[in-house]
Amino acid sequence: MTKRLMQLWSDDILSEFAIKFNSVTVATTSNNSDVLVKMIDERPYKTGYNINWYYTLSQWVIYYLANKYLISLDSKISEAKDFKIHSDENNEVDVSSYIRVNDIIKVKNKPPPKPGLKCHFCNLKYCLEEERTEHEEFWHSKKLNQSRMSNLI
Repeated sequence: MTKRLMQLWSDDILSEFAIKFNSVTVATTSNNSDVLVKMIDERPYKTGYNINWYYTLSQWVIYYLANKYLISLDSKISEAKDFKIHSDENNEVDVSSYIRVNDIIKVKNKPPPKPGLKCHFCNLKYCLEEERTEHEEFWHSKKLNQSRMSNLI
C-alpha cells in the first residue's frame, strides 16, 4: 500500500501557499497558481484533513512558519550568547558586533495566561472559551451532537 501524501507549496517569498493532494491543488491562498513554485513540506494524509482543506492549509502554514522561525531564532540566540567583547589599547569596548538577546526576543512584562479550560473530549487546554468551543465543534462534532441529543432525552 502506498502512502498518500499532502504537499505544501509556496512562492519564493513565502507569501502565497497551497496544498496539493494526489497532484491536484485542493486549497490555495491565491487565485494565481503559477506563483507556487516550490514544495516546502510534505506530510502523510490522514482521514479528516479533507473536511475543510482551507482550515488544514491555515494550520499547516502556521505550523510550518512557526517551526522555521523558531529554528532561526535559536541560531540567533546562540550567536548572541557567543559574542566576545573586544577592547582596544584605551580599554574602550567595541560593541559593534554585539547582539542583545532582548533585541531578538520581545520581552513581555506579563506572562501569558495559563490555560484553564479543557476540551470535554480530549483534555486539550485552552485559555479562551471560544477557542475550546471552536476546537470541540471542529474535531469532536459527532461526540458533541451525541451529547446534545442525550441531554435532550
